Order: sequence, then C-alpha cells, then structure tokens
Amino acid sequence: MTYLEALRRAVSGTQLRFRRNLREVTVITIVGLLVIPWLTNNDFLLNTFIFIFLFSMLGHGWNILGGYTGQISLGHAIMFAAGAYTTAILYVYYGVTPIVGIWVGGLVAVFAGVMLGVATFHLRYHYFAMATLAAALVIRVVFFRWDWVGGATGIEYPFDQFATLYSLTFRGKMPYYYLTGAFALGVTILVTILDRSKLGTYLKAINMDEENAKNTGLDTYRYKMYAMGLSSFVTGLAGGLYAQYTMYIDPWSTLRLLQNIDIIMVAIIGGVGTVLGPVVGSMLFIPVREYTRTALGGEYTGIDWVLFGLVLLFISLYRPGGLLNRYSGRWGKE
Repeated sequence: MTYLEALRRAVSGTQLRFRRNLREVTVITIVGLLVIPWLTNNDFLLNTFIFIFLFSMLGHGWNILGGYTGQISLGHAIMFAAGAYTTAILYVYYGVTPIVGIWVGGLVAVFAGVMLGVATFHLRYHYFAMATLAAALVIRVVFFRWDWVGGATGIEYPFDQFATLYSLTFRGKMPYYYLTGAFALGVTILVTILDRSKLGTYLKAINMDEENAKNTGLDTYRYKMYAMGLSSFVTGLAGGLYAQYTMYIDPWSTLRLLQNIDIIMVAIIGGVGTVLGPVVGSMLFIPVREYTRTALGGEYTGIDWVLFGLVLLFISLYRPGGLLNRYSGRWGKE
C-alpha cells in the first residue's frame, strides 16, 4: 500500500465516522425537540423555537438559490409575502382553509419567483442582487397602497373561527411548534435529497463557474429557474405558516427591508451551500434576536444588529463560508 492510498483510506474513514456521528446527533436532536413542549410550558421558549423552525425554512429557501446556485438574492421577502398574503386572503376573503391555502401560497410564490427570475437572471453578480432588492422595495410600496390586500393596515384573521382545525389556528403554542417543526424537518429532508441529486450537482457547477458549465452544454438559465422555483416554493410555505401563527400580516412584517437580511443571515452564519447551515444559523440567530428584543428593548432597540454585525465580521474573517464549512466545505462534497 502506497502512502497516498493509506492517506486516502484514513481520510475516507474520518469522513465516514463524522457522518455516522452526525446522524446520531441528528436523531438525538430530533427526539429532544419532540419532547421539549412536554417538559416546559414557557411560551417565550416555544415562540423562539417556532421562529427557529420558520427561519430554518426561509434559510433553506434562500440557500437553494444563493448557496447552491450562487445567485445572491436580496428579494426573497417577495416570495415570503406572496405565501403569507395568499394564505390569508384565501381564508379571510374566500373561506378557503389554510390547510389548502398554505400550499397554494407556495405555488403563488413560485410564480412570483419565476417572474423575478425572468426579469433579473440576465444580470450577474452584484447587479442581480441589486435588481432583486429593487424589486422587493417596489413590491413593498405597491402593497402599502393596494387596498385589496389591506394596504398599510394589513389583513387580520377573524376571531369567530379561532382555534378550529378548518382555520388551522390554535389556542396554545404547542400545536404551532409541532406544525412548523414538521414542515422544517420536511424541507431539510428535501434539501438533503437535492444536495445528493443530479440537479444539486448542476446547481453547484453553476455556482463554481457558470461560463464553464454553459460551455459544457449545461442549460444554466433553465437550471437557475428550477432553483428559483424550488427556493420560492419553500419560502412561500414559510410565509403561509407565518401568517397562520401571527394571524395578522401587513407590509411592515413581510416586506420590510431587513426581512431580506434576516433570511440571508441564517444561511450565512450556518454555512452557505450546506444542508444543515440554515438550521444551525437559525438556532444561533433567532435566540439572540428574540432575547435581545425582549431583554434589551426600549432604549436598547437595535442592539441585536450590533451583535449580528460583530458575528458577521468574525465569520467573514475566520469562517468565510459559515460555521459548517469549517469541517467539509460544501456539505457532502468529497
């Protein structure tokens, strides 16, 4: 056995043990999350976990396009709002149960995302990012002045049908905890499949060198559209779940400028282009955000962004790819 063969086997063994340990940690984490609501009735803690699950989905949605495909979008609040408003409008205006409305909202978000892709995919690098940000700002202004979607007042769920299965609203936080957790787990499994699929390989190739991928015969525009569609669908589902949880939506909560930054922060902190990056990022980002807003409100409002700025500075200097990229670069890359 040559030295290189021995080294290759040693590295392969290390990767195998790391993945086996990771599976064990994942199973333990899931079991732990299942029992948490039965161990505590702390609404603040459950609320924090609900937003961790929601932002895991949002981070996954952005990561499919921004992390895997390399298209840095600053306009994902559009798809988030599309899912939230569609779910709320179908229920409040037309009486369609959110059990259906959440999925329809995901499809409407796909339409919005594809239209955004058609308008911006001919741009590259920071031009694409700025164009998506401009689109989000335009949509925000439109929604503030569009009476049919409630304008600046927004849409509030009726309380006469509160806490029914048809309205998909609940009195306590435990049902929301399991509902959002189930969706977050499903999206994580979906991204795991994507990461190991041929489509995932194509998206990574586009990210590494789009021109070279195009020269080898890959229809980069079509596959970027696939990524945008899947990314938008996941983001729209999260928007629908958000509307169900808050029972009220308006342009301030769905289309604010920082909403786009919140989504990106989750993926960047955890690790762009990785399966578990958005999960890890949300588990770090959301507790800090919720705690600082609760404990340091009033005159200290905004201190959370000072902390996040310091975190981003540290990551940019020492872990440019995010925390998980410290171990293996892109998740699953050999």
